[in-house]
Amino acid sequence: MVTATANVRGAMAESSASSSQPRSNGAPSYLVAGVLFYGAVGWLLDQWLGTRYLVAVGVLLGAGLGTYLMILQLTRLTAGEQESTTQTSDKTSIEESE
Repeated sequence: MVTATANVRGAMAESSASSSQPRSNGAPSYLVAGVLFYGAVGWLLDQWLGTRYLVAVGVLLGAGLGTYLMILQLTRLTAGEQESTTQTSDKTSIEESE
């Protein structure tokens, strides 16, 4: 019974410690922010240079960079979750062997 209580307390401590990590909910914001920012930069350059195509270039560039950053963020989160799962299983196996 004591071991089960210790396991539950350990899991709860890890759960609260990992809650400070960023979640994947913020990852799509990279895509939106990239499109808006680079689209605005393209629009400003169009106004300054008198062209009409830099808005499209800015939106496409922003979408590409935003997608890259979103994938990078999700990859980091996935790797962090796998690492914490591995550490949890290692701790559990050590506790069980004792």
